[in-house]
Amino acid sequence: MSATSHPAFARFMPFVFVFLWSTGFVGAKFGLPYADPFVFLFVRFVIVLVLMVPVVILMGAKWPKTWREAVHIGTTGALVHGLYLGGVFWAIDTGLPAGLAALIVGLQPVVTASVVGAILGERVSLRQWGGLVLGLVGVALVLVPKIGDGVGITAFGIGLAVVALLAMTAGTLYQKRFCTGMDLLSGTVVQYVAASLVVGVIALIKEPLTVEWSMDFILAMAWL
Repeated sequence: MSATSHPAFARFMPFVFVFLWSTGFVGAKFGLPYADPFVFLFVRFVIVLVLMVPVVILMGAKWPKTWREAVHIGTTGALVHGLYLGGVFWAIDTGLPAGLAALIVGLQPVVTASVVGAILGERVSLRQWGGLVLGLVGVALVLVPKIGDGVGITAFGIGLAVVALLAMTAGTLYQKRFCTGMDLLSGTVVQYVAASLVVGVIALIKEPLTVEWSMDFILAMAWL
């Protein structure tokens, strides 16, 4: 029995995802003092996998039928979980306020709608292009005056948030193009495996592999 055979589950999960996604920046702010960003994410992804795999098995979710299908799903996970969250967490770790990071990556729906025509051959309206321009102008008006004014906002931090924005946009388009038949539960597991590999490798390269298991860190991890 797959997740798609549970209508109530399918209706409920998007609301949970949006709520947790929209508040995850706050959790990052409270958790990052106790672990570097990619170590934080690696621990988080491993915990998610430990919790999800038994659920997937018990619900009889359908796994990808071919390696090609699994690679497509994994690529999506590397982008929307690994590089997107990695960029956001690293940006916040450099001092970029969580609210401004959220503002930048919040442009993702507008950016996606604006480039979807070129990628998927769908029509992009003038209103969508206008929304993208207005969004970019709005973010610039907020960020540019604050760069280098001593509040932790740097061009590097902004660049990381932009990388996160582009990764989420690319992952969204890639999933729409190659993963339309993905089972929600098993697909999420495959995505987190790929994301774990991405953030794990980056953590090994650039970070000390230490975690301070404080109550704040545990609560932030539980929230995320």
